[in-house]
This record gives sequence, C-alpha cells and structure tokens, in this order.
Amino acid sequence: MFANEYNTETLVSVLWDGLSPALFTKIAPGTQRAYSVAWRLRVAPVFGDRAIGSLTTLDVEVAFAKWTGSESTRADALGALSALCRLAVKGGFIASNPCTGVDRRRDQAPDVAARALTASEFRRLLELLPSSGPYRRFVLAMAYTGCRLGEVAGLRVADVDWDSRTVRVSRTASAGVRGEVRVGPTKGRRVRNVPVVDQLLPLLLEAAEGKGAHEYLFTGPRGGFINSKNLSRALDWHSIRDQIKTFGPDENALHWHDLRHTAAVFFFEAGLPAPDVQAILGHSSLLVTQLYADTRQLAARRAVPALSQYLSAQSRGQLEGGDQAAKTASDLVI
Repeated sequence: MFANEYNTETLVSVLWDGLSPALFTKIAPGTQRAYSVAWRLRVAPVFGDRAIGSLTTLDVEVAFAKWTGSESTRADALGALSALCRLAVKGGFIASNPCTGVDRRRDQAPDVAARALTASEFRRLLELLPSSGPYRRFVLAMAYTGCRLGEVAGLRVADVDWDSRTVRVSRTASAGVRGEVRVGPTKGRRVRNVPVVDQLLPLLLEAAEGKGAHEYLFTGPRGGFINSKNLSRALDWHSIRDQIKTFGPDENALHWHDLRHTAAVFFFEAGLPAPDVQAILGHSSLLVTQLYADTRQLAARRAVPALSQYLSAQSRGQLEGGDQAAKTASDLVI
C-alpha cells in the first residue's frame, strides 16, 4: 500500500504495518525494540482497530493513564504512538498529532548521583569480579571511562590512541528488534574521546593482544559481542550486585548503567571541571552533567560550620538544655 492510499479512516494498525519501517530508520536500535514492545503490549490493544482520524488528545491521555508499567515503559508507548502520528501528519492523513498536549505527571528529577558507587563500594566490586579475564576487563572499562555498555562493546583496537592515552568512542553495539547485533552511532550520534587512566591501560593492552586494528577490543571468551545478558550471566550479577550496593524497596537494583553514573561522580570528585566531564561523557547538555556534581550536598556540608558558629553565638548555650553537654555525632547510636 502506498502512502497516498491512506486517509483518516485508515486503521492505526494498518498505518503501523506500513509506516513503521520509515519510523524505525530515524531511531536507535534500542528505541526500536522498546517501541515494538510498546506497540504490541499497549498501543495496539487500545488503538489498533481505531481509525487514525478518530484519535483525540483526550483518548491518548486516558490510555496513558491506564497503561500498566513504569513511567518510562508507558512513555515508550506514548512515544511510539506519537512517532506514528507525526508520520500521519506528514502524509496529510490527519491535521495534527493527538499525542501533542497530553498532560503527564511531573515526577521529581532522578537523583542519578545517588546511583553511583562510593569508593568503598567500588572496592567491593573489584573484589567480587573475577581476578582476570574478558568480563573483568569489560566491566572496568565501563567504570573507568564512563562509556555505556554498548559503546564499550563497539570499541575497536584502532580506536585506542596509545600516544595520547585516549580512546575514540564513535559507535555502539546493541541488539536489534529481532535480537541481532547491530553496530551503529552512539546515542548522541557524536564522536568523543575518553581518557585512558593508569588503571585502564593494562586492561587495554590485554584486550588488544593478538588482535588486528579493526577487530573489536572487548570481546567474550570466544570472540563474540558482550551484552548485558551474557555479562550478567557470566558474572552471576544478580547474586552479587546486592553485596556491592543496595537501594530502597521502591528503587531498582544496581544496574550496569550505574557504572557510568559512578564514573561521572568520580570525575567530579577528582576535580575535573563540568565542561570536561560533559565532553568525556558525551552529554548534549551541561545541565545533565551537573546532576553529578552534587552541588546541593556540597552546599549543605559547607553550611554546617558557618551556621553552627552563628547559631552558637546567638543561643549562648540555651539550645543545649542547661548545663548538660551537647551531644556530638559520635554519641549517637543508630
């Protein structure tokens, strides 16, 4: 069916079958998978048999409220439908996108810095990983560079500049819609360089040994791609991760992407300025990078001595309850 055969009475499912290939050319493989699942489980059951011209913003808003799953899962469903409707607008089948204007609850911004490992937690990670081998190298490459898992999987030997001690990050390896490995541009579609710290250098040398310039650097024991599933299976990740760091009952357990958060926090703690951290991580916005600077906690720490001295002078001992000595943090039993 050609595009000019569609109209306002065309079913949403028919449009999806005909236009999703064009839609998928504009998005990354990971988003393709998410949209495919969202279409099958959420969008199609509600809107598949509806005429595209009958959809209203209120219809979509009600559906969004009823869809099950996390906020991000429901956002994938809304994103898939919205992308399809944008193509329908381009084709002249509908005048406007009914997904535009859907009111969504504004949640508190995620505290990504809190997902990062502390220095002691990072030491536990080092202890729990195998003492050597491809999986240890892969995990530490993520932690030392701040690269995403797929970006580490997509690195080639030629990407390493041994003289300048940097690695060029230009591609990512990820699973396609059917589970096949696809190598494409990074999430931001930008090339960037990451530093090779002293701790990473021997791992790179091990990984590159015996390989040609255009071979993939961090491969599995048999030379294949490493992904989140086979990495977790090889390291028994779901059994050991709670020994490294735990979170509250309403939060997700430690995830591989948290190593990227860890690197970002370490970069700031090491004294790197925000623009440098942004360049290394490949963030499109400095505002995203500054989420890792933890400026609110630093401000609170700086306030303790100044405010304590000021309030001490104002109260002149009245806040301590007479002659009883004031308790310190070391006196508290938790």
